[in-house]
Amino acid sequence: MLEALRSARRGPFLLIVPVVAALGGCKPIKEGGYESVTSRTPAYQAQLAEATNPPPPPVVAGLGAGGSGPKLVAKNLPAGVTQAMVDQGQEMFGTVCAACHGPGGTGTASAPALNDDKWLWISGQYPEIVARIESGVPQPKEHPAPMPPRGGGSFSDDQVKQIAAYVYALSHQGGA
Repeated sequence: MLEALRSARRGPFLLIVPVVAALGGCKPIKEGGYESVTSRTPAYQAQLAEATNPPPPPVVAGLGAGGSGPKLVAKNLPAGVTQAMVDQGQEMFGTVCAACHGPGGTGTASAPALNDDKWLWISGQYPEIVARIESGVPQPKEHPAPMPPRGGGSFSDDQVKQIAAYVYALSHQGGA
């Protein structure tokens, strides 16, 4: 009697499994089992990969952090300043300066933009930029964070001149 009850309970269950499997798209395989549903075709995988990892946005020259971005092609450099200095300065700017001034000197709430022709303390000439980086800005006019000498980095005199060359190039793209 107990055996009859057990088989009666399994009876409806045994009928439900094939119906659910058929509705789910499973295909029967040998020995009464079912294949799993294959939903990740190569086309689906490619679509999924693109959706979860979209291509990066276009990058504007000079906006890369460190040396990862495209090199800023300088225009109208002052005497003694070379494109090589600008390139080296761009790499170093991304290591320390970009934390406050933003990538490519676009500015943040902490520090002003350096990629325009507006200057708060100086007129924007190369020797003035070098001097400002060397001395820092202990009491900013418009931003809350002071800039320590050399931006808080351990830059050599030549490296300061290279960073200044990059900042000069950022701010003088439209003219001399």
